[in-house]
Amino acid sequence: MALTLTAASAQFTQAPSNAPHWSVRNGLTLALYPRAISGDDVGGPRGLIRIGLPLRAGDALPRLLNFIAVEPVTKDGRRGYSELEKSPGDGAPGIQFWIDHVVQGKATLTGPDILRLTIRMEKFANGAHPYLVAVLDAGKPHEVRFEVYAEPDSAPMQQCILTATMGNYQRLRRLHLKQRIVTTDEVLPEDPGENFTRHAVFPLNELERDKEGVFVAAEGTEDDPRELSKALPPGLFWAYGGENFTQYWRQPEPVDSDLQAVVNARKTYWMSQIPLPGGKAFENFELNAAYHPGQVFIFGIKTKHSK
Repeated sequence: MALTLTAASAQFTQAPSNAPHWSVRNGLTLALYPRAISGDDVGGPRGLIRIGLPLRAGDALPRLLNFIAVEPVTKDGRRGYSELEKSPGDGAPGIQFWIDHVVQGKATLTGPDILRLTIRMEKFANGAHPYLVAVLDAGKPHEVRFEVYAEPDSAPMQQCILTATMGNYQRLRRLHLKQRIVTTDEVLPEDPGENFTRHAVFPLNELERDKEGVFVAAEGTEDDPRELSKALPPGLFWAYGGENFTQYWRQPEPVDSDLQAVVNARKTYWMSQIPLPGGKAFENFELNAAYHPGQVFIFGIKTKHSK
């Protein structure tokens, strides 16, 4: 019989009152609306998976680092946007996510070191109806493994894209590929004004690959992001004060043959006219490929102290 969360060793913690908020010991925190990574507010829009960790060495509590959105593309080419489209349930912005605590008769904790969280969601306007299994592993505390599936009533999906949407917060400007490191200005030199740039796409043969699969990473160019953040208005959310983490996506073997890395960029913060100190940075960051049931994408963070 699967263990209950309360029967686990101290590898995982959940916020009080069974809130949708879980932390891996010495690792990441994953949360869903209406629970923030830290504090008592809702932690941002609906339709997003929150990813957080302590942003500086010595911090006791996690703070938000990035959001992951779900963007399914149906066979007719229509793309859904979990953050931006209106809920079919209540008409408010954002597709609603929730945790299915019991799946196929098993509790979410399948052992003392592995926590599986099935994330259900409302159907998208294009007819896509995906769900995710998010896996937290105490042996890999700075990663979240996402397995992608379709509900029985889903329209056929061409892709189900998981995109890290908030690279501008840390000001990610450097992308690690197989044989080169590229910067935002090199691959997206245009001026986007207050909008997004086009997407820059890197096919499988340009991505790092080893015996564990394919890997693509993004990081900032600043030794201490607090210095540039001083140029922002006092108290502004976007004034990032954490470390210069490496954020990455990877796909384990067997790797999808059409896998590609995709990024876009902004020079102003989302829904504002406030320019990023130092110029534009990558905003959306993802791996994507043609959908198939059980497709795996792993999002992770490498800190200065990571192995």
